[in-house]
Amino acid sequence: MQGTNGSAVKQLFARPLFPSPLRGYDIPDAARLNAALLAVIAERRQTEPGQKVSNEFGWHSGNDLFARPEAPFRTLAAHITATLIALIRETVPAFDLALHDVEGEGWVNVNGKGAFNTPHAHGEYLWSGCYYVSLPDASSHSSGMIEFIENRQVRGLPADLEAPIFSSKFQLRPRSGMMLIFPSYLQHWVYPNQEDAERVSIAFNAKVVTRPRA
Repeated sequence: MQGTNGSAVKQLFARPLFPSPLRGYDIPDAARLNAALLAVIAERRQTEPGQKVSNEFGWHSGNDLFARPEAPFRTLAAHITATLIALIRETVPAFDLALHDVEGEGWVNVNGKGAFNTPHAHGEYLWSGCYYVSLPDASSHSSGMIEFIENRQVRGLPADLEAPIFSSKFQLRPRSGMMLIFPSYLQHWVYPNQEDAERVSIAFNAKVVTRPRA
C-alpha cells in the first residue's frame, strides 16, 4: 500500500473506545501513617498464618481491612472509601448514596525476597486498587514492579516498531505513600521482590450495590 500526499480525506471524530483508566493518588501524612501501619501489620503476622491467593511465597492477610478496629487501618480505610466514592460519582453519574452503597474488601500483602503475585484480575468488582506502605529501593529494573496486562491482542505491527497506543503491557514502579486505583477487570501482577527488605502493600476491591427498599 502506497500512501499519497495531499489526501482530501477529512477526519470526522476521534474517540477512545473502552479505555482502562489508571489513577494515582498521594495519601496525606503518609510517613506517619505508614509507620503505624507497619506496627499493626507486624502484630497481625504474629497470630495470623496468612492465605494463599495470587501471592507466591508472600504473606496475605484476611480480606477484612474495612472491618479492622486498629486506628491505622481505620484511617487508611477512610481515605480509600472517600476516594472511591468520589471516583464512582465522577464515572457513574447516576450513582446516589441514598440509593446505592459501596461494598469493599481489603488485605495486606507482605512480599519478602523472591515473593511475587501472579497475573490476576478481580472481575466481580468495579474498582480495585493498592496502597503502598513500604517499598525497598530496587537494585534491578523489575524488582517489585507492578505490571498491567492488555487482554486484547493487537496484531499487524512489526516487532521492530513500538507504539504506546498498541502496547500489551504497562509497568509502574510505585513508591511508599502512593495509592493506585484501576478497573477491576484489568489484569495485573507484581514482579518478584529481589531485595532483602520486605515489600508491604494493602490492596482492595470495591463494588456498588443497590440499597434494599424499605
